[in-house]
Amino acid sequence: MKRIISILVIVGILAIIVVQLTLNKKEAENRVYQYDIEASVQVLGDIVKGNDIAQEKIFSGVFESMNEVKLSADIQGKIMQIFVKEGQVVTKGQALLKMDDEMLRLQLNVLETKLDGLKKDEARYLTLSNEDAVPAVTLEKTQNAIATVEAEKKTILEQISKSTVRSPFNGVISMKFCEVGGFASPAVPLFELINQTDLKFVINVPEEDLFLFNDSQNYSVKTSIAIDPISVNLSQVSSKGGLGNSFKIEFQLENSTGLKPKMIGELKFVTDETKSNTLTIPSVAIIGSESNPEIYLVSKGKAIRTSISILSRNGDILSVSGNIQQGDTVVIGGFVNLFDNANVIVNQ
Repeated sequence: MKRIISILVIVGILAIIVVQLTLNKKEAENRVYQYDIEASVQVLGDIVKGNDIAQEKIFSGVFESMNEVKLSADIQGKIMQIFVKEGQVVTKGQALLKMDDEMLRLQLNVLETKLDGLKKDEARYLTLSNEDAVPAVTLEKTQNAIATVEAEKKTILEQISKSTVRSPFNGVISMKFCEVGGFASPAVPLFELINQTDLKFVINVPEEDLFLFNDSQNYSVKTSIAIDPISVNLSQVSSKGGLGNSFKIEFQLENSTGLKPKMIGELKFVTDETKSNTLTIPSVAIIGSESNPEIYLVSKGKAIRTSISILSRNGDILSVSGNIQQGDTVVIGGFVNLFDNANVIVNQ
């Protein structure tokens, strides 16, 4: 009898466990989000517009100095004096740094003493040679020795001159990389010198926009420090592409008053070309990259992923072409749960 009761108790416990597990499973299933692939996704939409637009182009760039160089010494030596500091305005030829030239001056004294003796010998041998007292070859050797010593003297004087580093043009010491007691050599930069007066404006443009830059076009640059744009003249178009297949283009400034190197500018102009009935969409409609752009096109209540081509950009508005038409709706927001061929509800 006790055995039967024990079995019944065990069976009852197992039954309770099974029932509890079943209830827990149902509760867990109710808590887990079950995504309904057929449910409509709320999105923001915009209408594809068709406009006759002038080809307005905007390119950002920086102002750079026409002369910017890191100065090094022509010879090596210990730095004895530094005559300038960062931010100081300097003129062409101004001394910036002095290296130890004591050994060079000692060598110069030796050469001058030697040269003085040789010249005295030359005068004496010249007199004796005229009297046939010494061979003419003796005079010739002395004169050759004088020429050699004079060449050595010029070399020493040149080295003494180069022991002083001078500014190659008018400018500003933007950076200083040396200290008194340090060692200068041709491989070690000492100063960065920039010309703040003569500036150029530099932009990088993609290959497809190169045709826009020619001498017949007028250009102006807008800056944050002036209300009116600054007129610039095209000076150089790079013959070789850089990173991302972009090309460097430089402009000369007619007036650089108030500008400094590394300031930002924006070149904006309107081309003579006008495109009729160009399709335009907001740039936020683009998914992926602009090199391989796609959009979600709404058709019959569904979001269809569609490839397009970008013709040009005007701020946040893109001129595009592809399998779209004026009046179509494109998705510009609500991409989180969106996928190709999803049902959508468009809010505009």
